[in-house]
Amino acid sequence: MSVRVVTDSTCDLPEAVRRQSGIVTVPLRLHFADEVFRDRVDLDDSEFVRRLVQGKLPPSTSQPPPGDFEAVYRQLLADGADEIVSVHIASALSGTVSSANIAAHAVDPQRIHVVDSRTVSLGTGFLVLEAVARAEAGDSAAEIVARLATMPTRVGIICLLDTLRFLLLGGRIGKVRAMLGTALAIKPLIGLGPDGSVVPLGRVRSRASGVRRLAELLAEHRPLERCGVIYVGAPDEGLALAEQTRRTYPDMEVIADHCSPVLSTHTGPNTLAYCYLEAEG
Repeated sequence: MSVRVVTDSTCDLPEAVRRQSGIVTVPLRLHFADEVFRDRVDLDDSEFVRRLVQGKLPPSTSQPPPGDFEAVYRQLLADGADEIVSVHIASALSGTVSSANIAAHAVDPQRIHVVDSRTVSLGTGFLVLEAVARAEAGDSAAEIVARLATMPTRVGIICLLDTLRFLLLGGRIGKVRAMLGTALAIKPLIGLGPDGSVVPLGRVRSRASGVRRLAELLAEHRPLERCGVIYVGAPDEGLALAEQTRRTYPDMEVIADHCSPVLSTHTGPNTLAYCYLEAEG
């Protein structure tokens, strides 16, 4: 049985990984005034960051229209897929799961299975990689979906922001609103709650102490099965943190990549984050 895996552009898996694994990616949208760009298709990371830094307001973002998913699903089934597992950004953060569900019901709801990852970025990416591994092992879509349902409680994100401004402008401030009173004097640390909503993890006074705190918070979740570093417009810092993490966890692959523009819109420049998957135990 052939099971194909679909995700969206916020999963933050490197393009080479997605291509090698046969993962199909449906892009979200970025809206700069009257210009519309497909996430990670029409703008490269450096051009996006330039626009984000220079603009008075960040772009708005939107989920892919159902027609984009429908076209992908129909093509995969026509190409010989028996079933499809479609894994996406938390429904608490985006309407992407809703669009995918509309398309799945229009095409073939018995063979297309949409999964709310209840997380974002490489958190979603780790579920996608698990889906690919299970598909290659011969599992059915139902078996893969059941397996993925056990994972979100082991997935986490620890994110160091330069400012809360972009979360506020993007309407994603949620439970971190209490930090706003001292936002100019702090570097916020945020994570995701069980449903994928943004929650506060603490605050620090300097960038250096924030990077140290990232590593301390990550260590609280040992043992780890997977880990990745995500950054926005600060590749040297991001890659240096990834290398440091590889030395700390020498037996674990550490993925490093620029955060997708859609997610970067809400976190802002100079964001640095860990995504992790706790080991089962």
